[in-house]
Amino acid sequence: MMPFLRHDEDNQHKHRSPAMERLTREQWQAIRTIWEYDPDQPSYNAAAGRAAEKHQFAPPGKSTIDDRAKKEGWERRGNMTGINAAAQRKADTLTDSNGNRTIPDAKTAYFPGASRPDLVLSSREEAENKRAEATARHRTEWMQIAVLRQEALALRHSNLDQAMAKMKLAKTAAQTTAIQQTGERKAWGMDILVDLGSFKDMSDAQLEAIINGKVAY
Repeated sequence: MMPFLRHDEDNQHKHRSPAMERLTREQWQAIRTIWEYDPDQPSYNAAAGRAAEKHQFAPPGKSTIDDRAKKEGWERRGNMTGINAAAQRKADTLTDSNGNRTIPDAKTAYFPGASRPDLVLSSREEAENKRAEATARHRTEWMQIAVLRQEALALRHSNLDQAMAKMKLAKTAAQTTAIQQTGERKAWGMDILVDLGSFKDMSDAQLEAIINGKVAY
């Protein structure tokens, strides 16, 4: 009886050992390519399964893939969501945070591909910085309108006509600013907080964060 159990344990060990082996860079790239480019937007597990079947290796677990994807900044690229995200990143290399053109032609702009995750991460940070600068500018513009309103209120007892003129100016400035900033936020893709296609890859905690009105990272 004992030899049988020992033999069974050896078989289990042999079955588990490939999964414990560290994946090569090429194997990870195969998983990433399938996850990023397959048009049906496979989950991490599905992408790993396809890559493993094609290249004959044991797929890693979802949490392992999730950690690596976050570290390297994986992005969907095989559908319109991925294409639009890549277009936004490329546009970031063409303009500054005020929308001024810095490179005349999109064809000459350098945009890192999936084979250079370090450059992709750098590009992501640049995109975040430019949107942060634009958001900071938006806040400053609203502060300027608030100053006009306060000046109008300060004049309401001493010079009502001048107070009304300033208040009308503040209202016009607020309306113009709202229209301009709405257009800018659309152009920069700043109001798209969650990619619906990524729900299948989110943990329960991330989904709960979205339900509670927070951005899931």
